[in-house]
Amino acid sequence: MGQTRANAPRPLTVVIQPQIGHHRGAWDSIGANQEISSVFQRSWWLERVSKSTTYLLVLDGDRLVGGLAVSVRRRFGVRRLTAPGPTVLCPDHLDLIAEPGAEAEVAAAVGAWFRGPGQRVLDLRGVDDDSLIARAVGVAAAPMDVAPYQSLPAAPDTYLAGRSSNFRRSVRRATRSLAALGIEHRRVEAADLPGAFDAFRSLHAGREGRGPLVAELPTLERALVAGVAAGEARVDVLASNDQVVAVCFAFVLGGRLSLYQVARSLEREHDGAGNVLLVAVIEDAVAAGCHEVDLLRGGEGYKSSFADATRPIGRLRAAHGGVARVLLAGEDAARRLNARLRSRVP
Repeated sequence: MGQTRANAPRPLTVVIQPQIGHHRGAWDSIGANQEISSVFQRSWWLERVSKSTTYLLVLDGDRLVGGLAVSVRRRFGVRRLTAPGPTVLCPDHLDLIAEPGAEAEVAAAVGAWFRGPGQRVLDLRGVDDDSLIARAVGVAAAPMDVAPYQSLPAAPDTYLAGRSSNFRRSVRRATRSLAALGIEHRRVEAADLPGAFDAFRSLHAGREGRGPLVAELPTLERALVAGVAAGEARVDVLASNDQVVAVCFAFVLGGRLSLYQVARSLEREHDGAGNVLLVAVIEDAVAAGCHEVDLLRGGEGYKSSFADATRPIGRLRAAHGGVARVLLAGEDAARRLNARLRSRVP
């Protein structure tokens, strides 16, 4: 726990840096102590998904007390701040990080910087409800999606017992069928990650809508390798000795399991493989002490089999400066027009 600002003699300052430098340890320590710790704000993720991550460091002297990682581009003299990395990687639970007890002052410092000299547009997708960054810029995030989640029991074998009877029967039946084919759950060790990545790519190949994700797999793979080495990412498979029928990418941070991506075989004999793998990963995480599973952004129907509650996920758009406000208003108008045109297509 970091000390609060109550007795700090100096005002907080915001420093912009292209690397996190010697603040890396403090950054990750503060990030791990957030109410919802986001793996997408870990230094190992940020350094692998983008070569142009910029850090807004909130400092008390030289001591880090909070900050925000963004990607910065310029257009018409306006700095555009977005989440680092490709949009298709869908980072969630984004927010300012702040030392416990210093949240209000960190938000105030970043807000003062945002409203300072210069033209800026902030466009963050994947922002939590009631976020510090929204407080800083004085704009509420617009609802964008939901992130289903579920508190986990203390015993691994009681998770499935708490789900619906139809889901329990389906998973148990599929588990038996796959076991008869020699297919079982395995957690992938670091040395075997390339094979799991190849299987993930093959399982997604040719499937509708998967092209953008497949195109960014080299970036995601670099991040996952670093995450596994840090003990905060895991890759699991359902496989026999000669075939992988499902692959799961997940993260574990602050006692929360975040299920990120899953690929599965569509062959009839592998029916239910995705559900079997996800249940196995969840039960394994319970055994390791996780208290919550988070299925991240997306309200797809299948997620209701795994989780009963949801958190809102929003998109935060704010502008400072006349040109910046005009750009943001123009983008919003164009998006509304495109939505209306799409709705008219038969």
